[in-house]
Amino acid sequence: MDKKEIIKVNVDRMMGFMGVSPDISISDSEEDTISVAVEGQNLNFLIGYRGESLDALQTILGLITFKETGEWVHVLVDINGYRKQKQEKIEQITKGYIDKVRFFGKDVEMSPMNAYERRQVHTFISEYDDIISESTGEGPARRVVLKPKK
Repeated sequence: MDKKEIIKVNVDRMMGFMGVSPDISISDSEEDTISVAVEGQNLNFLIGYRGESLDALQTILGLITFKETGEWVHVLVDINGYRKQKQEKIEQITKGYIDKVRFFGKDVEMSPMNAYERRQVHTFISEYDDIISESTGEGPARRVVLKPKK
């Protein structure tokens, strides 16, 4: 079995344990990343508070896949478009911070974020020639700082 088949089997198994039968589609999104889209009714419990249950599910699937294949693969799980909506919200918030950096010409710190959200900000900022980003802080207080490019 290849990685996508292993992930599909394990997602089906996990959903069965939880008593839900959503539609599941699996695709390659980037190098070493497999995306899992889960669609269905009453799945909010799989997302959890601020996506924490979703992050845990994603980590478990990645670990199971590693155990069965011996190769690390990043599994990106999205339930009912939650991650896509979250990404759009992060981009919108980041645009507001970009405006502040441009207006004041000073560094601006964003609120603490998890690693996945910080990566989204860094990727989004890379499209701008006049702004740079870096992460600062440790643990749950780690955040992105936006700076004017000198």
